[in-house]
Amino acid sequence: NKMPVVHHKLLLEDALQDSPQTRSLLSVFEEDSGNLTEYTNQLLQTLQRVFGAQSEMGLATEQLSRQLLDYEKKNFALGKGDEEVITTLQSFAKTVGELNSLHSGLANQMADGMVFPLIQFREKDLTEISTLKEIFGIATDEHEAAMVKYSRLPKKKENEKLKADMMKEVAYTRRKQHQASLQYYCALNALQYRKRVAMLEPMLGYTQAQ
Repeated sequence: NKMPVVHHKLLLEDALQDSPQTRSLLSVFEEDSGNLTEYTNQLLQTLQRVFGAQSEMGLATEQLSRQLLDYEKKNFALGKGDEEVITTLQSFAKTVGELNSLHSGLANQMADGMVFPLIQFREKDLTEISTLKEIFGIATDEHEAAMVKYSRLPKKKENEKLKADMMKEVAYTRRKQHQASLQYYCALNALQYRKRVAMLEPMLGYTQAQ
């Protein structure tokens, strides 16, 4: 009996409340996206290593093929009866050459299908999250600063104009913070879905290439 999958979601209406529960759920999402970023970077390094090894295999077999053909050009002084060796090495060189083109093709497919999708996920989705987090943080600080300034206004009657201006500023920074949190919450929710594809795509690419 499998456990049901719990889909945690940051509810957009909660962005307006900014309650302790929302804050604590937000911190879980943030921790998750931090771990995902770290994991993605490690996975990418490993995929690049696999791709690098595959490319190196292509280059190495190409060199081997050339070297086999070089035997004939050496004109060994004691080369009597070398014809058999030469023709055998030539046919090996041909086979290695054909294998080499497979290795190179495989390396190209790995680059496109395995490495590139993860680079894109990192550049696009994960960068967006960190940018939105920064914007959200700044907007939150500005809103809190405005609230503090407002609360410190002296209560005298002649400060009505100043008070009205400060209220406008509080309202403005609050709107900005709402907007920033909505965008940030949406991106964090979307990341949970994008993550599944992003982790599996390189493996599908690898399998298809093979």
